[in-house]
Amino acid sequence: MHFPLFLSLLSCLTLFAYCAPTPFQAEFDLALRELSDLVQRSGVDDEFLSLTRRADHQVMINLRGHQLTLQKFANQGNSHSVVYTVATPGSFHGDFAKTNVAESELAATTAAGAVQLAGYDSSHRRWMIVRRSPGMHITQTSTFRRVAHDPAQCDVLLRRAAKLAAATMMSYWQHTGWLQNDPNLQNDPNLQNVLFDDHMTVAYVIDWGQAIRPHSQPSEAQIEAQAYHMFSSSGFCRPVAPPPMGPPRGGATAHGSSTRPSAKGSSRRVMMQF
Repeated sequence: MHFPLFLSLLSCLTLFAYCAPTPFQAEFDLALRELSDLVQRSGVDDEFLSLTRRADHQVMINLRGHQLTLQKFANQGNSHSVVYTVATPGSFHGDFAKTNVAESELAATTAAGAVQLAGYDSSHRRWMIVRRSPGMHITQTSTFRRVAHDPAQCDVLLRRAAKLAAATMMSYWQHTGWLQNDPNLQNDPNLQNVLFDDHMTVAYVIDWGQAIRPHSQPSEAQIEAQAYHMFSSSGFCRPVAPPPMGPPRGGATAHGSSTRPSAKGSSRRVMMQF
């Protein structure tokens, strides 16, 4: 099939999917997710890929007596589940809803204590409502922002983050037997599955779609080293670029006119606070 024809067919499919009645929307979303995975593996450019990543429609489901309105979530993660957020006011508002959930993901997420509700809708599709984590991405914490432009202090923070992440993953393994495997497989380049509190004293592990049950005890030191490698390779810690240099104080410009002395600047050392 010629590429322009394939692009046209995909555009028609996408338009048809987003105009579909809500009872069939989840099926179309699942089909589009599988198509998105296929297109991504083919190396097609971002504009073409974005056709399968729009998040401007809703799905309505009835799950164990709860009528829920779901909004497609922009970041679909690494598993083959389709992810939504609950838009209905109430106890589930803001939580995540996932369909096409594998047995292992449901078991691991339940063991981690994150499942709010699970079951089948009227179309016999399995859903899982996952409690939203109180954590935030490392770059959103005030602790990170205080040291982000000091490479040395920022590196200290990344090492602390890796240690927290490894300790949390090991704690889950010790209590449940499940190990969150995304950071180890380096499938999470944006580090979306390890979150922190604002003070960077607590780590939260989310998205158990690729969790495993190791036959032997995992190495916490190895997990920490791998987590640090991911954090340090992320490019989060960047020094502030120096301001552009002005003409010499009291000197002449290129046209021979004198310049006004600039105000004397001051520097401030950012101290690390945990």
